[in-house]
Amino acid sequence: MQCLLIDDDIPTVNVLHDFVDWDAFGISKIMTAHNISDAKLLFEQSIPDIIICDIEMPKGTGLDMIKWVREHKYDCGFIFFTCHESFDFATTALSFNADAYVIKPFDKDKLETSLIKAIDVIKQRRELNEYSRYGQAWLKNRDLVEQGFWRDIMFATIPPRLDVIQSEMRKRDLDIHLEERYLLAITCVSKTDMEIDWNDNTFKYAFHNLCSEMWFGTTDHSQIVTYKMEDVFYSALIIPELEAIDVVKEKCNKLIKQCRKLFRCTATSYLAEGNAISQIAEAKIRLEEMDKKNIIYKGKVHDGKERFVYSHSEPYSLDAALMNTLFIQGERVKIVQLLKKELELLASLNKLDVNTIRAIHQDFVQVVYALLYKNNIQAHKLFSDEAAQQLAQSSNASVFEFMKWANYVTNTTIDFLKLVIASEGVVEKAKRFIQEHYDQDLNREDIAAVVFLTPDYLAKRFKLETGLSVKEYLNEYRVKVAQEMLIHSKDSISHIATQTGFDSLSYFSTVFKKVTGDTPNAFRAKYNVLKI
Repeated sequence: MQCLLIDDDIPTVNVLHDFVDWDAFGISKIMTAHNISDAKLLFEQSIPDIIICDIEMPKGTGLDMIKWVREHKYDCGFIFFTCHESFDFATTALSFNADAYVIKPFDKDKLETSLIKAIDVIKQRRELNEYSRYGQAWLKNRDLVEQGFWRDIMFATIPPRLDVIQSEMRKRDLDIHLEERYLLAITCVSKTDMEIDWNDNTFKYAFHNLCSEMWFGTTDHSQIVTYKMEDVFYSALIIPELEAIDVVKEKCNKLIKQCRKLFRCTATSYLAEGNAISQIAEAKIRLEEMDKKNIIYKGKVHDGKERFVYSHSEPYSLDAALMNTLFIQGERVKIVQLLKKELELLASLNKLDVNTIRAIHQDFVQVVYALLYKNNIQAHKLFSDEAAQQLAQSSNASVFEFMKWANYVTNTTIDFLKLVIASEGVVEKAKRFIQEHYDQDLNREDIAAVVFLTPDYLAKRFKLETGLSVKEYLNEYRVKVAQEMLIHSKDSISHIATQTGFDSLSYFSTVFKKVTGDTPNAFRAKYNVLKI
């Protein structure tokens, strides 16, 4: 398919050109124009399938463009965008069968959703034109009914009993042979195996169409069922066992390569032969379980009879003493390299399965948490941010995800250990937090949490560095701010007490006198006398 971008603002066209992964939508050619006249000339070279056009332009509006296209009977999808919402523009655009109306600035998800809609509409329109006048609605509906039937078979919405299945086929008027044996091929893509952060709906749409094109040369074929469970996308092919298994494997390999090329993701295919129609739901579950157990054999085609049997002569354990030494020495590169070599060795010996990855994960966490505990660092707070939690959740999904997580934990741990060892850094950070939040209801626990230390350990470090307890430093800083306010403002003393974080006037006065030797009133009076 081809797309034409029209906008008088050249930077907008350039950004839009790079904004969308056009290949994912089956668009192989992008043309650009900066006014209506130039856009019309491009039609002489090649007629676009989709037009994305600004409405408000000085040398002819987008509405002029869509009128011209419709008058000349060009079969193009239309998406309009503009800086301003306008009911008149919108109604006129819709009267000329525009597919979508997008408001600037661009929202990527909304634009891609509009693009999906426009592509679907034009494909449906072109397919309908190929059908006979009397049979077009029936043919389209039949494909949807059959695809729904196979989805219900796969998910056991239709119970796996032959009499029930036969009854459903009759209800849906489907010509499917109950006695056939079927081949089920499921291609899986985990979100952890994607190099691009795809929108779920966009990827599912593009993945489904690619699989259908690869198998049948057309999009959205009735025997392709695409779905998502947890963080994995699945596209299932259900066909009678007519094609040789070698041909099916060859097509699966081509599909895996196309996923890498077009979507920059790792796809893996699993095949199950010889299934009666009542066994398809069970085969689907079996292939999904295979994918969950597959740690090191991604990006390949696997027969449903494989069991990914791993060799285990004895339980694996990480060299905790060596790992602890490397952490203390700050050898972050050596830590990551050691983990990488261990995983590669286990893989070469066919010993790297889910349980082994989990064991290495647990041993590594134990080393890190023990080290943090010795240094009074609260690990659950150090690794509580969203990025750390997401990496931890995905860390057992594959070797790649484990290494991403281990690298993050290694760098974070060593960086903070260095900060603790250089205690001035921790104390300075705590002091800065106090100075920025002195007017709030602070306690020792709040301040310790900021530097990920236990309150007792921070108190020792703080006293050693400043000669003051955390509470004393907080009060002295509050008094210092209060002194400035007493000198330079006419606010009441009770208001100043509140503004500097004291919960009562009496406590403010007590602390102020302890620090300065004067009451707040006496300090203000003394300063006013000096000023005169």
